[in-house]
Amino acid sequence: MKKLPLVPHIIGLSLALFFAGDSLLAQSPSPTQTPNPACPLGFGWAEGLAQYTTYPAPLFPTQDTANLSAPDCAFHQWSWEAFVWATAIGPDGRARFATLHNGDELGKKAGATAKGPKPLGLKPRDLKPPGPRGSGDDPAQAGGGILVDQNGQILWYSTHMNDSYYQFLQQYSGAGYAQAPLSLNFPVGAAVFKASWQVVPAGITPTGFYTEKTTVPLLINKPGGGITVDPSGKTRSVTVALVGLHVVGVTANHPEFLWGTFEQVQNAPDLADPNGYNSSTPVSNKSFTFYAANTPANACNPAPKSTTLKITDPVKQTVAPITNVFRQYATGGAEPARTQDIVAVNGAAQNEMAQMGTLVPPQPKETVWANYKLIGTLWIEACTLQPGVSQLEKQGIASIDLANATLETFFQGPQNNFNGNSMANCFMCHNTGGSGPNSKKVYPGKNINLSHALLDSIPATTPTPTPAAKKK
Repeated sequence: MKKLPLVPHIIGLSLALFFAGDSLLAQSPSPTQTPNPACPLGFGWAEGLAQYTTYPAPLFPTQDTANLSAPDCAFHQWSWEAFVWATAIGPDGRARFATLHNGDELGKKAGATAKGPKPLGLKPRDLKPPGPRGSGDDPAQAGGGILVDQNGQILWYSTHMNDSYYQFLQQYSGAGYAQAPLSLNFPVGAAVFKASWQVVPAGITPTGFYTEKTTVPLLINKPGGGITVDPSGKTRSVTVALVGLHVVGVTANHPEFLWGTFEQVQNAPDLADPNGYNSSTPVSNKSFTFYAANTPANACNPAPKSTTLKITDPVKQTVAPITNVFRQYATGGAEPARTQDIVAVNGAAQNEMAQMGTLVPPQPKETVWANYKLIGTLWIEACTLQPGVSQLEKQGIASIDLANATLETFFQGPQNNFNGNSMANCFMCHNTGGSGPNSKKVYPGKNINLSHALLDSIPATTPTPTPAAKKK
């Protein structure tokens, strides 16, 4: 069995080299491109990240975009601030986001959740494409498909919500959805975090990863092929390593949420030519956590329907075949000037996190976050969100092809845009459109439709039969 690759525990400014390569997808510049002086903005910005590591929790960052003409750099700095806020390690040794509300608590009365350490609640993950939703019983990720790592273990996912986001969902979920006006927005400060986790092989202590002990459901083979979660509810105890994290939050003037995504720096190689996803040329001559050296691009990120998975060892829960992964867009399709902003913010933030152990008082546990990087940030023009827009991805700014190699492995790039548009990003599925013609649920276009948790809470409807015309 192959081991998790070990990376140095402290990584500084040199990590900017991971962002080589620019998007070949042409974009029209927006008025928010960062002017001189160069990013980061403000003297000592990175040093200020330490304020978000304190306990009890400081306010979630929301003011970076208070200026209607905020430059790109402000959005990427927000992503890092939100990331540090979410990952601040508390007295219990856990990252803050892991202790927030999770999906299992939705719909329950206050105080009804179990006491004691909050479980991660690792589950399958899917997304909301137009038309019918899936059953959700398979451990698939966004867009379908199951990522199998180099050790033969599948990835698992968790979702976590801060109080503002959770309380809003409690109010407008289920029957409350009908009471929400079309233009109602999530409150400023509402935030949700979506994480991807790799099972750590027994006997291995990975370096450069944040880890937790938890349980995951057992998997079984389907009679007709493929794998699924054991319906008996049996679980196994595992250690998991954080490999990806979406940070999503509402800031001043941006009710569409800002969408930033982070990955552990050794997850996967970047595709040199984003249009070369079917190339027979190896993506890299080096191995990564989810990539074996010299694997051709056309043997990576396989279409989910082209692969039938099988459990090879029910006890060890290993699955075949293994998935080799590349990142199609190094910075989410950001054009060169915008990529420079992302590289600069990453370098400053990673260097600061690497120095956390020297602060007074020292916070050495936070040095692990120097091994994670911002892939990119996505947003739309300030104060322009409106209900009924099903193809919101066309309004995206900056990382217009944003994807996380571990959360959207099989859904990267415009070739996967089910609307036929020339970009693929979070707004393809998180939009304000109403239900599609083949949907099992009927709902109007609302701003709060950005949340899949809200849409999932709407009960399925039975179409009313059209009365037969009376014979004359």
